[in-house]
Amino acid sequence: MLTPISRLCWIAMLTAISLPGLAIARQAAAPDRGLLFHVTADESLTADVATGLAEPTFADRVALRPAGGARGGYLEGTDDQQMAWSAPGNIFAQRGTLAFDWRARYATGPTPFVLFRVGFANHSSWDMTFLRIDWNGSGFDAFVTDTNLARVRVSYTLPSVPGPDQWSHLAFTWDETQGVVLFVDGQRVAAQMTPAPLDAALDQFGTAARIVSPIQVHSRYSFTRGSDFDDLRIYDHALSDAAVRTMRDAPTSEPALQPPPSWQDAWNRRFGFDQGSAPYLAGAVTRIRRVEFI
Repeated sequence: MLTPISRLCWIAMLTAISLPGLAIARQAAAPDRGLLFHVTADESLTADVATGLAEPTFADRVALRPAGGARGGYLEGTDDQQMAWSAPGNIFAQRGTLAFDWRARYATGPTPFVLFRVGFANHSSWDMTFLRIDWNGSGFDAFVTDTNLARVRVSYTLPSVPGPDQWSHLAFTWDETQGVVLFVDGQRVAAQMTPAPLDAALDQFGTAARIVSPIQVHSRYSFTRGSDFDDLRIYDHALSDAAVRTMRDAPTSEPALQPPPSWQDAWNRRFGFDQGSAPYLAGAVTRIRRVEFI
């Protein structure tokens, strides 16, 4: 016969076993077009498609509006919003595409502010920023951070500043064997074709904010600027120019399926096997010396 303490132990163990299953049950299956994560913001902040956790990790000082978005309902974020989702399974550091519709809601000026962030799971930089898309005062900036803290960045100046009520479609692609590309309203506007080692663990991603990281998620100090978001999408590969145009012009149609990326090229570069064959050791004896730094 079980004692009360034994019963509590069994209940705790069964709960611990069942919770991961419940979390998986709330996830939505992704289609075979490489779409990892999709929030329409029509009815909920929970992702319509997610290969990781679908529910937000933070959702404070934000509101869902049922109409008036670029494609139906939309997400309205206040100046001090806290809005983030879990990264594992929903976004890959090695390559991908991040796309969303954005509206300033009130007039922009020359002061830059953050539109979107993706944070590392562990990092030596204070804000742990892997990826960021910004309003730069006259257009948009976007970058990814490689494992050596170098940033592959693009910048674009708009011919005219969009009005507060005008929706803009932004898409940013990255691939560690190729580089990064920024699209505005379906058009390629900036690219930096610089390969970089991007393989890393990611923690969370979210709108605006001063920091999105395992430590904290918040909008504070000079990082306070509300705006509106709609139709957030993340793909597991860098979409082509034609696929980005399709996504922008026909949002109900998924972009055409692209050939799977070559993971071998990325692996070779990541571990230094892209420098050609190793030198042939012709001598009868080869001496190898290891120098340690303490």
